[in-house]
Amino acid sequence: MRWALFLLAALGLAWAHPVWVLTPQGRLQGGVNEKAQVAYFLGIPYARAGRWQAPEPVLALPGVFRATEPGPACPQRGVFTTRLGGYLPPQSEDCLNLAVWAPLRPPPPEGYPVMVFIHGGSYTGGGWAEPLYDGTALAARGVVLVSLNYRLGPLGWLALPALQRESPRGTTGNYGLLDMLEALRWVQRNIRAFGGNPDNITLFGHSAGGMAVCTLLAVPEARGLFHKAILQSGGCGYVRTLAEGFAAGARWAAQMGCAADDLACLRGLPLERIFPPEDRSIGALLERLEAGEFALVPWKPHLDGVVLPRVPLEALREGAAADVPLIAGATTQEAWGERVLGPSSWAEFVRRVEERLPGQGPRARQLYQARASSPAEAWAYFQTDRILFCPSLAAAHAQAPHAPAYAYLVDWASPVLPILGSFHGIELPLLFGTERTWPALALFLTQEALEGSRSLAQALQEHWVNFAATGAPYLRGWPEVKSGYALALTFQPGLVPDPFPERCALFR
Repeated sequence: MRWALFLLAALGLAWAHPVWVLTPQGRLQGGVNEKAQVAYFLGIPYARAGRWQAPEPVLALPGVFRATEPGPACPQRGVFTTRLGGYLPPQSEDCLNLAVWAPLRPPPPEGYPVMVFIHGGSYTGGGWAEPLYDGTALAARGVVLVSLNYRLGPLGWLALPALQRESPRGTTGNYGLLDMLEALRWVQRNIRAFGGNPDNITLFGHSAGGMAVCTLLAVPEARGLFHKAILQSGGCGYVRTLAEGFAAGARWAAQMGCAADDLACLRGLPLERIFPPEDRSIGALLERLEAGEFALVPWKPHLDGVVLPRVPLEALREGAAADVPLIAGATTQEAWGERVLGPSSWAEFVRRVEERLPGQGPRARQLYQARASSPAEAWAYFQTDRILFCPSLAAAHAQAPHAPAYAYLVDWASPVLPILGSFHGIELPLLFGTERTWPALALFLTQEALEGSRSLAQALQEHWVNFAATGAPYLRGWPEVKSGYALALTFQPGLVPDPFPERCALFR
């Protein structure tokens, strides 16, 4: 309690720069957003780790740690937003840092609800410091918001027998997942100093971050580190067996010029060899749309039998996360960019479906021809449903027998760029209040776009924050998914029949 009292004393200097807080980790110097009345603390190291080793917590910071600038991003080749010119800090393997945004006004006796965000990026890119994820707007609504980095690509998810033998726990391929667990432990130790309640933590994430949320619901040692969960455009089946991981790891090691059991060679690889420059042409950007490429990416959590014992969707169905309320959903046109490279004929549509769902090509044509104006558009809907929409809603249905579970779908397109549809991630600038950051700004260049998005932005923020506070959405009229309804988050949010039973039948 003394940490919280110190915070209150410090936050009495609401209009001063900088602001300090005393935490169990040490004394931190942050900054103040005076307009929003929110304090921010950036780039706080929560752990350090050698290459392909478990993270070690940073329990003490000497002196006064200056937490006013983002820390390094984890090594990567980037994500779609950064490829379009979005900001990302300089990269370093010493990248396990996080940020905290906290209201300046005194917290309630129990502390503010805490929201912990996990960024997306196919488990291969991104970082908390992308301007899109600024936590100011949500913190201003009365939560303490934490956002974290975790190791990416081969540095986060490489699985090799030699690494498994080296590990004291016999685990491999889950270094990014171990980072997330360590960040959640940091929150438990320190968040009361920022006015947060460590007994009321909501974990939320988008895309690969949403998948990570569902994965952590199935991780036994994550139990008790968070109490509610929100899964945005993710899914609960994106994990790999160790056999798959070992095969992919051996191929990658060979590409790097190292034997799979030569850890000295692998650890000696320079970062520019692990993450070589990439083609930044428009054609290459379109081919790498996150929703379309993810199924082919080898870097994912592994069923190692130690950290992650079961496929997360199966674990949810079996009650592994009983009593953890869940919101899960997606956008209606997650893979809308797939139209650009979609099939030009229905015969080609059927052939592509057969490659992914043998025997289902004719049935898929029947279903999607009724919804789409062309084979290419039908393909975009098929990919939307297969990769993200149906897996996300499946999480709510799996959790529904064990805890309150709510389903949603985002159906909103920017009037500035309506051709993009309700694409993957379109709700993020509305949820975070970051419509004026680049590249999200391109969607909100007109007054019509800004005004037309206000009801959706307000609904997203109110539902998410109230769920974090109480375990229920803002509107009691949003019933649990077992009622047969979902919330459509559109120009005027409202209830719709749950689309999962009909729209996702092909994939079950």
